[in-house]
Amino acid sequence: MMKHMRIWAVLASFLVFFYIPQSYAGVALGATRVIYPEGQKQVQLAVTNNDDKSSYLIQSWIENAEGKKDARFVITPPLFSMQGKKENTLRIIDATNGQMPEDRESLFWVNVKAIPAMDKAKTGEN
Repeated sequence: MMKHMRIWAVLASFLVFFYIPQSYAGVALGATRVIYPEGQKQVQLAVTNNDDKSSYLIQSWIENAEGKKDARFVITPPLFSMQGKKENTLRIIDATNGQMPEDRESLFWVNVKAIPAMDKAKTGEN
């Protein structure tokens, strides 16, 4: 009897996990790494809002390997609003005029922050 109850408990657990609706809401990037080939003037990175109801303010910037903002690359647009189910492209432009070290690779961090919009009717509830 106990063996049958354990089997039913395990089966019920699996069924619950299979029927939980998955959430795909939020902002996603088109790549986890951006490679900037030598001699290229710019590269692009897609930003997608998968949520059909929420809009976000997207802020982006470049940091060096030490985590400090770096002006050797320009990212445009650095700040924009993104409505639901939309996609935008960030352009990363080399501002060094090809003055990067040629004997080694350089590491920079692309930061993209998604700030969700607030419902004005709910601002007093916090």
